[in-house]
Amino acid sequence: MKMSLQQFTARSTHPQWYTGALLLLLVIAGCKKDNTYRNAKPTAEVPVNTYDFLKSQQGLYDTLLYLVDKAGLTDTLKNENITFFAPQDYSIKTALYNLNFSRGKYGFKGDWTLDSVPAAVWDTLLRRYMMRGKVGADSLQYADGVMLNTLAYNYQMNGKSVPTAASGIQNGGPLVLQYSDMNRSRFIRDWSTSITQSIDLKTANGWLHVLESKHVFGFVSLVPMAFPYSLNPIQSPYLGLPSPIPGTIEFEDYDDGGEGLAYHDNDGGNNGNQYRTEAVDIENCSEGTYNVGWTGGSEWLEYTVEVASDGAYAVALRMASGGGGGNFRLEMDGVNVSGTVHCNDTGGWQNWVTVNTTVNLTAGKHILRFYEESGGYNINKMTFYKL
Repeated sequence: MKMSLQQFTARSTHPQWYTGALLLLLVIAGCKKDNTYRNAKPTAEVPVNTYDFLKSQQGLYDTLLYLVDKAGLTDTLKNENITFFAPQDYSIKTALYNLNFSRGKYGFKGDWTLDSVPAAVWDTLLRRYMMRGKVGADSLQYADGVMLNTLAYNYQMNGKSVPTAASGIQNGGPLVLQYSDMNRSRFIRDWSTSITQSIDLKTANGWLHVLESKHVFGFVSLVPMAFPYSLNPIQSPYLGLPSPIPGTIEFEDYDDGGEGLAYHDNDGGNNGNQYRTEAVDIENCSEGTYNVGWTGGSEWLEYTVEVASDGAYAVALRMASGGGGGNFRLEMDGVNVSGTVHCNDTGGWQNWVTVNTTVNLTAGKHILRFYEESGGYNINKMTFYKL
């Protein structure tokens, strides 16, 4: 550490030095543990533009620069006076993996490459990492950070300087920057935040901060922008796995997916105000846990199930009625498998009885629907037994 950073810069005329510039900053950060370093201006400077500096970092930014070229932002990084919060290639690969995972979840092929995503999407998201002029650590030292308008489109981000701890000394380490996509919200809980790995590198035309490798490119925007279909709700088991048959299914554990996909309810709210926030009417049950109530004709609930084997099954449903009872049926993949079943008046909405029926099922994963032909009863749970 005898040679100063300025002396090292002045004596280095070979391109290989650029590869070690950021590493040197990290080494210096590790050697300095006190507030003198934290409050200093540890600025490294390279005599090349931002684009060429990133290009010299072998293997770290090849994918990033490919997207910069694809989006038509090459001249911007070479000539314009901007600050760039640079994501690393690993961040982009992670984002592409998430995109293909989402496509597979919706039944599409998960085989998209960088070129499958429209160039306009890459352009929009890359600009969220760029600001005009200098945005250095010294300008972001405010408790709530600083609102930053990105290059074009006037999209708002937030930057904040945060001191780190070192060797047990609070605020004794180097500064890092929190760079946050505000998601068009003033509430921090809605923000998506990444941390810098190194900061305040001065290039010939601007300033460079490098984001940590675990940052996901685009924050939370790449998947919905590149694959808008992912914004559609998808039906899935409420508890994460299909309900096994034989077994017991609690009626309040209907599938996720929302109105018209996993359930249909005739009114707009949860009349029982329990357990879940959707329109299905759920209340506390005298038999424990919860039951579904306020049933009405044409309402239904769906459950993803896994049937162990082909054959006949007995179904025992715990039901109650204080209003004359009513009819229902069970459907499997849209096929009526039970016929119309009647629940009698039990003398009270929490006076539970067992209503029995039988169904023939085939092995495998299916969608079970409880269809309320007339309503007029409460439903707690149903148990399937192999006959």
